[in-house]
Amino acid sequence: MEHGIAFVIHKIAILLAVYVLLSAPMARAEEQRIAIVVNAESGIKAISAKQVRRAYLGASIVLNGIEVRPLLNQSDQLAVEVFLQRILFMSAEAYERQLIAHSFQGGSRPRAYENMTALLTALHNDNAAITFMLYDTAIKTTGIRIIGKL
Repeated sequence: MEHGIAFVIHKIAILLAVYVLLSAPMARAEEQRIAIVVNAESGIKAISAKQVRRAYLGASIVLNGIEVRPLLNQSDQLAVEVFLQRILFMSAEAYERQLIAHSFQGGSRPRAYENMTALLTALHNDNAAITFMLYDTAIKTTGIRIIGKL
């Protein structure tokens, strides 16, 4: 009987360990926050999630007398996925379709950046530009200011 109980306890311990290992990455992705950032000199003070969504879908947004120009950060895949899901409420494919439709109506697409250095250079050169990144990245990046934590 002791052997049977030890076997069951051993199996439960293994299942618990597997559960903990598998759930840790999912919890990490769920707790990620997005920061909306501008260069440190920008006159844009704050932005709501609704305004961010509208800007990235092509609507004209004016904050503090500045027409916002969204820059699409594609340098961090996790940031892109969190942004699309939590802010735009759509998949990458659905977002692409929205951008194409907006382009056909005469609108323009946000400029996309695959490289963080290029993105930050563009952000620093344009006081009307906004972009998104993971909050943990934003607090470690110099020369920018967080105007929204979503």
